[in-house]
Amino acid sequence: MPHTGIDRALGFCLLCLIILGILFVYSSSYYRAMRKGEDSTYYLFGHLKRLLIAALFFFAGLIIPYEAVRKVILPLYVVIVIVLVLTLVAGRVQFGARRSLAISTFGLQVSEFVRIWLVFFLANFFSTHPSTANTGKGVLMAIAICLFLIMLVAIQPSISMALICFILLFIMLTYGSAKVKLLFPTLAMSCVMFVLFIALFPHARDRITGFISNPTYQVQQSLIAIGSGGLFGKGPGAGLQKFLFLPRIHNDFIFAHIAEEFGFIGSFIVFFLYWEIYLRGLSIAGAVADEFARMLVLGLNASIFVIFLIHVGVSIGLLPPTGIPLPFISFGGWSLSANLFAMGLVLQASRRRMV
Repeated sequence: MPHTGIDRALGFCLLCLIILGILFVYSSSYYRAMRKGEDSTYYLFGHLKRLLIAALFFFAGLIIPYEAVRKVILPLYVVIVIVLVLTLVAGRVQFGARRSLAISTFGLQVSEFVRIWLVFFLANFFSTHPSTANTGKGVLMAIAICLFLIMLVAIQPSISMALICFILLFIMLTYGSAKVKLLFPTLAMSCVMFVLFIALFPHARDRITGFISNPTYQVQQSLIAIGSGGLFGKGPGAGLQKFLFLPRIHNDFIFAHIAEEFGFIGSFIVFFLYWEIYLRGLSIAGAVADEFARMLVLGLNASIFVIFLIHVGVSIGLLPPTGIPLPFISFGGWSLSANLFAMGLVLQASRRRMV
């Protein structure tokens, strides 16, 4: 019989990360706010406002049946393509890229939801068309549809988000039991496209070449923050990197802030919460009877954990700077909304576990 309640362990871990995010955003941004002539809580209240919007997405994912979203996958594809094209043509330029479409006083960044659409599309493809999914022609057609969206994201340019989508595409193909002989060509094609985009866009090329030749200033400061934290950290509010030594520490490098002020112990607790969410996601996927729900949970669960690993990888110097925020913790935005929507869907699926 189906389980009627949500997965409480996953919900608890998610709530812990959100609460910690509120604390970390304030402790890492109050000085930056005062230097701008604002109140020390400027970024904190900005984060809380974005968190309220993200909460609407979370409850939408929790309440709206994912079967309803499944029925409009193709119309959503058309909408996403139109918005991405409009963003490329008339989007707001930020940090040398057009990643958001200005609507009134806010910017719509649909690229954050491309990865969620990819998971929906591929989960539906493998669960609804198993015979087609076992043919080379069918899988290649699905891959081509996904790569077109990823290409539109990459040429904004948003190479980091495109890379996440590439990884998710490969993960979903693996979960869908696509033939191995198709996985390697897909991986090779993705690598070629990734290298091509890096070559075409100086912004991305400079990051890669700078990372290979010498760690960037941000990475150097991040490593200083992490190393100086030691086992227990310097203590809440005692970190130094937030005094504008590490730019955008409240967003792109908030893991370094956590490590500096709360040390290895604090970092381990944060890692444990993400790991527990990942394990609960796997457990939910294994307990649902519907193949579409299983694939959906596996994909959304993987997307959160991949983003977490990339953010930490950048912070410790294993990856070049990407501008990827830490899920549920970094200063809010469309990424926070997309991640909470994904978790709402996973928790919705947890109510349908077979016990």
